[in-house]
This record gives sequence, structure tokens and C-alpha cells, in this order.
Amino acid sequence: MSTSKPGDFDYPGVPGEGAVPNITTDFNLDDEYKADPIVPAGTYFANVTKVWFDSEKNTINWKLVLDGNEAVMSDGETPVDGVALTYKNWLPNPGDEHTPNSSGKSTKRQTKINMLKRFADDMKIDMSTPQMIQDALLNHEWVGIRTQLTVTLREYEGKIFNDIKSIKAE
Repeated sequence: MSTSKPGDFDYPGVPGEGAVPNITTDFNLDDEYKADPIVPAGTYFANVTKVWFDSEKNTINWKLVLDGNEAVMSDGETPVDGVALTYKNWLPNPGDEHTPNSSGKSTKRQTKINMLKRFADDMKIDMSTPQMIQDALLNHEWVGIRTQLTVTLREYEGKIFNDIKSIKAE
């Protein structure tokens, strides 16, 4: 009787230390590796397809899928339409009212409140209270909003990534 489970390697002989898996696929990393293409910096149209609350980071996350653009990604062939990007609204945390922001001109709480207000105005939505946000999330009120995004490039640990600089309802 076999004790293997789906996904287990097929080991010739007795499995254990020194056993060699019978890998049945074929590839060559040096020949086949391609860096993931990225969306060039610019302005694009997108649709909100999902909005959720991340309790660990205390953020409202927006999944935006590019749609209605005639651009291609950095590889020169892949259309940007269909690419999903994420935008985050950072909500105030306890203690932010006592912590200065990076410029020292205001507190982290005030900065987050101001950014959230500008975002809500640009998106033409009501985020005036945590209860309004919670109700909108539960009722999926923001899914389907047509937006215009300004996409930028960011480098982190030698890799280039896309960021959303600004977003507004179309």
C-alpha cells in the first residue's frame, strides 16, 4: 500500500536521506527567465474591482484593474489593460496624534486624516466616519467606480515596481 499523497515526489527506491526525486518537467532558467513587465509611468483608466480592510496594517485597500487604455507594458508587447494595481488608504492608529509626521509640520494622525479626505473628495465618495467606511465595504458600494490613475515607478532592492501616485473618479 502506497503512503504517497498527491503532490509528493516520485522517489525511485526508498525515500529518505540521499533520495533523488524523479522530476518529470523540463525547463532551463537561464534560457527562459524574463523579468515581469511593468506599466510605464503615466495616466491610465481603471475600474475598482475590490475594496477591503486590512486589520493588521489598518488600511483600506483598493484593487484597480486597468481598462480602456491603448498602451503596452515595458516589454513592448503586453497590453496594460487587465493589469491589477493596488492603492492603500492608511487609517489613523492609536498614538498617531502624539507622533509627528516626517516633515514635523503635523501629526501622523492629521496627515492620514487629510490624505483620506482628499482621496474621498477625488473619488466622490463618503469616508467621513469609520462607520460610513465599514458600511460601504460591507455593501460593496465602491466596486465598479471608473477611475483615472497616475502611475509612477519605484525602485526597491534593485527591482522596479509600479505605484499609484494619485487616483480620482472619472
